Amino acid sequence: MPRARHVTPVPLLAVVLVAAACGTARAASETEARHAAWRDCVSGNFRIQAALTDRDLAADAAFRACRTAEDAYLATLAASPLLDDEDVGRARPLLAGRMRAWLVGNRG
Repeated sequence: MPRARHVTPVPLLAVVLVAAACGTARAASETEARHAAWRDCVSGNFRIQAALTDRDLAADAAFRACRTAEDAYLATLAASPLLDDEDVGRARPLLAGRMRAWLVGNRG
């Protein structure tokens, strides 16, 4: 009968850690991509609307036009193990406030 080979867990552990890191990096890159898509949508819509109306009204219109992109971004944040739906709900107005300040303050 052949003798059982002793396999060290170190290579297996290394593979698991690399796979986990790749998954985390992929999730982070998806979140970054969704944030960039939302930011670009809001920024582009704001530029168009700001040429036609008041900057505050332009910001409101840009947020309305980009609600789908914002929802997609927040959904990727909610998928994070560090945040739950309640955290994302609290973050939404803060993110919108920062985006609004960036639009109205830095575009002039």
